[in-house]
Amino acid sequence: MQHHSFGLAALSQEIIQPGYRILDLGPLSVGTTQAFLQRNCPCYIEDLIEFFADNQQAPDLKKALAGHLVPKPEKIKLDVILCWDLLNFLNKELIAYLLELLAPNLKRGTLLHAMMYTGANAPARPARFRLLRDFTYETADDPGYPKVVYQKHATVTLMESLGRFSLSNSLVQRQGMRKDMIEYFFEYESGNSLGKVRPGGASGVATHFPEEASAAALTLKGLDSAMAQVRKSPVSKVIDCGSRTGRNIGALEKQAGELFVLDLHAVIQWHKKRGKDGEKAIGDAFSKFSQLGLCDAILSWDLLSFYRPQEALVLCRLLISKLKPSGHLHLIFCKRERLPKRPATFEIQANNRVQVKEFPLSGEDNFYNNLTELIRALPRMQLTGQGHGKLPGGVFYHELALRKFSEA
Repeated sequence: MQHHSFGLAALSQEIIQPGYRILDLGPLSVGTTQAFLQRNCPCYIEDLIEFFADNQQAPDLKKALAGHLVPKPEKIKLDVILCWDLLNFLNKELIAYLLELLAPNLKRGTLLHAMMYTGANAPARPARFRLLRDFTYETADDPGYPKVVYQKHATVTLMESLGRFSLSNSLVQRQGMRKDMIEYFFEYESGNSLGKVRPGGASGVATHFPEEASAAALTLKGLDSAMAQVRKSPVSKVIDCGSRTGRNIGALEKQAGELFVLDLHAVIQWHKKRGKDGEKAIGDAFSKFSQLGLCDAILSWDLLSFYRPQEALVLCRLLISKLKPSGHLHLIFCKRERLPKRPATFEIQANNRVQVKEFPLSGEDNFYNNLTELIRALPRMQLTGQGHGKLPGGVFYHELALRKFSEA
């Protein structure tokens, strides 16, 4: 089976510069390190396949892992860590310990690239990757590799193990990729460098929607109002707070001078699962934007509906703090008795219509019975555009474009 790694291609073409230090946790036989060595990048090989082979019966895997890794001087700071599919075969405690061992050689902005399986069939061992050409790999089940218990980490579980690494980007179901594999970028003590979408690069992930579904796309008048000034400026900045995974953001990228994407709900929920209360989780999640300057528009979609009034107030104030005077916040309210399991996925098409992927309902009651109740949770802003209609599933929605007062 072949897999074209858009993540590794993006690293090579957009991110890695001569002199970057790269730690490869896979075997040297993969062939990727040669491409980076040719760019004068020092490469370090740890080969966790060898670790698995030598320590199947080890009574203390943490001790064995510490003995396997080669100590490096603390002055060596890694720019990139290549994990291949190996995190699928380490339990969360061992992943956390691996990063603890690597911590002296990490720095703000260190990138971790990982490939995670999504299929129903559990692999018996890590795949053998062999570089064919241009970051396309032959992946195979190699009987010479040791059998290792497959862990099947959910994204939230994986993030809990990664400590000070935050999810920066994800790639799924692009042409040439294995259908059962997602590629992730995580960034250490991240600012916003990987939040920025790069034209033509790793950020343009595949669409959730088949072509025949385009007829069900929505025309959102409020969105058009919020984006009107953005589309006129080549130096405009936009934050999209919606889900990254499985979205094609090419159309939105073309409308803004700079586009920043952060699945804010996923990050907030991750912080909540780590024991933080709602307002603290929101504040810590929003720190992802700490180094980002003021923006012309923020697209929150239906995000605010998933937070109680006091939480929504905190979240909205933080969002507005990143708006320029007269910048726009766009939001959607869906009238339903119960909340879905997570916010919908909204995908802007080339013709500016929007396709929507809705998710099953949870057992949690909706926090707001009508739009007025949600608006009460928001700081005072000026309404500049609105629209309403029904989502493809039949739920009534109301959308607003709200402008920040110049004196705010």
